[in-house]
Amino acid sequence: MFVFCTLWICCVYLIFQKKHEKKHIKKLSILTVEKLVFDINNRKILNKEPVNNFKDRDIFLINRSELLCGNSKCDSLEVLFIVKSYVLNFGQREAIRRTWGGMTKLRSKTVFIIGYLDGIDYFVDFESEKYKDIVQLNVNDKYQNVVYKTIYALLWLSKINITSKFIHFVDDDRFVNPLNMYDVATQNINSADLIVVGYLLNRSETIRDKSSKTYVSPEDYPFELYPPYIIGGTILTNEKTVGMLAVAVEYMKVIPIEDAYIGMVAHSINISLKHHPAFLAYKQNLSSLHNGVSSPGYENTYILMRDWNFLQAKHHSIHLKKKLEMNEFGSD
Repeated sequence: MFVFCTLWICCVYLIFQKKHEKKHIKKLSILTVEKLVFDINNRKILNKEPVNNFKDRDIFLINRSELLCGNSKCDSLEVLFIVKSYVLNFGQREAIRRTWGGMTKLRSKTVFIIGYLDGIDYFVDFESEKYKDIVQLNVNDKYQNVVYKTIYALLWLSKINITSKFIHFVDDDRFVNPLNMYDVATQNINSADLIVVGYLLNRSETIRDKSSKTYVSPEDYPFELYPPYIIGGTILTNEKTVGMLAVAVEYMKVIPIEDAYIGMVAHSINISLKHHPAFLAYKQNLSSLHNGVSSPGYENTYILMRDWNFLQAKHHSIHLKKKLEMNEFGSD
């Protein structure tokens, strides 16, 4: 009996100790993100020198910002979709243009941020010339460089002459329900807010396995936990927040984990991160999409277009049913 009690006490102590250590590590990792003092009037950081030098003169191989809007107005967009796309995903971009990225009832524009690979310039140039919605970076298009797509998208957005009420950063393997997204945005984001809305991860461990694509070295980031962050596949925000992030990225050392890095930058300048369950972290059934904002798992363009058409038909059916009910009520 004595031995059993002793073992039980030891187990309780070890569990408590482990939880205490995890809390300590988590607190430590958050506190190590240096707070930056932002001068709003002059759009600069006061208490630190830049650690990154993001040159935009040679980084944009294709920049169609002046042709993006054509004859349409870009000073009153409801949403601007910034789609991070792998350069070879021509079919994925076409499917997005034919669905949520081009067929929404909102006043919206869609821009694809892509990287560079040798030997496909002709095809990229042809696509860009046809659709005028491509921004190509002089960055090798691989997973470890996705973070630069977001960084340069922020810098690009801070300089173009386009205004939008909301901005949605999204991966090209996601399904987006634009009207639901706009409803969530209007209910959670004001123009004066510094806020990012999406699927929030409160605790994410740094990967030290060198065989993993998400590996980060202790030299780049020495702590075992990241600060809370919104998963990078789908991030909803406003112009004010984008402008602040565009300045602050120059003062935070880059790590190759895009969403964790943006979370670190956001934390450094007190940008709020808000969780919303409509941003799905993994693919679910179609009924979830009906009420959701975005879902991953749409690498297959046929499935993307199939589910889009299904949801559009369902929306039309619901709208028609409501209209008939109103007519019947009116005739009574």
